[in-house]
Amino acid sequence: MAIEIIITIGNIQQITATIQLAIIIIFGILIGMTLWQVMLFLKAYSIRQEANDQFVRNQQLQDYLVNIEQQYTELRRFKHDYQNILLSLESFAEKGDQQQFKAYYQELLAQRPIQSEIQGAVIAQLDYLKNEPIRGLVIQKFLAAKQAGVTLKFEMTEPIELPTANLLTVIRIIGILLDNAIEQAVQETDKLVSCAFLQSEGLIEITIENTVSQVKDIQAFSELGYSTKGAGRGTGLANVQDLIAKQTNLFLETQIETRKLRQTLMITEET
Repeated sequence: MAIEIIITIGNIQQITATIQLAIIIIFGILIGMTLWQVMLFLKAYSIRQEANDQFVRNQQLQDYLVNIEQQYTELRRFKHDYQNILLSLESFAEKGDQQQFKAYYQELLAQRPIQSEIQGAVIAQLDYLKNEPIRGLVIQKFLAAKQAGVTLKFEMTEPIELPTANLLTVIRIIGILLDNAIEQAVQETDKLVSCAFLQSEGLIEITIENTVSQVKDIQAFSELGYSTKGAGRGTGLANVQDLIAKQTNLFLETQIETRKLRQTLMITEET
C-alpha cells in the first residue's frame, strides 16, 4: 500500500520513474532496518527475561539451602539437649534422687512439642517435593508462618513433581495464596493453615485451606481491591486470576464451607 501511494503521488507530481525507484528503494531499506531493530529488541527482551527468571530460581534455591541449614542446626541442637537430659536422668535414677529425677523428667516432657514440631514440619515432607524452587518456597512460608504465630501444615503422601514449563507462574500463585492464608490466619483464633499436595494421573492439585470469619461472597472474593484485611490490600487474588488466565493448564477452584476457605490450584498436563 505504501509503494502504491508513493507511485500515485509520483505520477501526480510528475516525478520521473528513476526518482520513484530511488524513493521505493530507500523506503524498503528503512522498513528492513525497522524490522531488524524490532527483532534485536525482541531477542534482547527474551534474553533479559530468561536471565531474570534464572536469577529468581537461583535466589529461591539459595534461600532454600539457608533455611535447610537453619532447620538442621535446630535439629542438632535439640538432639544435643535431649541426650544431655537423658544422661542426667540416668545419673539421678542410679542415685535414687526422686525429686531431681521428677524435675528433669518434666523438662524432658516440655521438650516433646519441639520434637513433634521438627518431625512434623517441612523436613519430614521435603523428600516428596522434587522441584527445588518449590522446596524453597515451602520452607520460606513455613518459617514466615512460624514467625507470625501461625501453624502451617503440609500434607503429602507421595512424591510430587510439578511440570517445569510454567513453574515460575505456579510458584508465584502458591506464594500469593499462602501469604493471604497466613495473613488471614493471624486474625483467627485457630491460627492454622493447611496446604496439601495431591498428584494423580495427568493432574496435580495444591489445596490451601484456612479459617475465615468475614468472607461470604465468593464472587467478590477474587475481585481487584477486595480484602478482609482493609482497603488497598486485595490485589493478590486478582493477580492470581490474571496469572491463571494466561495459562492453558492452570485452574483455580474456590470454596467456602463452615467458615473454611479452600482454594485448589489444579495443574493439568500440557496438551
